[in-house]
Amino acid sequence: MLTVDAEQVTKLKLKENGLRITPQRVLILQAIISSGGHLTAEEIHRQLPPFITLATVYNNLKSFVNLGIIQELSFGNGSSKYEVVDAKHYHVICESCQKIVDFNYPRLIEVEYAASRLTDYDVHHHTLEFYGLCKECRNK
Repeated sequence: MLTVDAEQVTKLKLKENGLRITPQRVLILQAIISSGGHLTAEEIHRQLPPFITLATVYNNLKSFVNLGIIQELSFGNGSSKYEVVDAKHYHVICESCQKIVDFNYPRLIEVEYAASRLTDYDVHHHTLEFYGLCKECRNK
């Protein structure tokens, strides 16, 4: 169960983005927030009461992504994981087990500024993912 503060933050995120605050939306977003992110739709669905269908989870995830509340991390095999959009960070993803580790490296923002200067684009954001094998998979 989330703290009162986390529940208020969840409802505020929905309200700020013009979404009706429904029990389903609150529970889906709370599942993502409380987990720290990097969950598939199926993993989110397993944490929810039975009255919330997998289709409802997918529909709400799509809305949350479109509004910038959460980020979808897509993999080449057709699967995706989701996390709440927060401070700029990057991902290292295991190609074997799909485990994701976050890291922050503030100097990478300089690349965004350089891209803006060199191309005369108004760059709004960037993503960066590294792929390899985690320690556990490497030691198998």
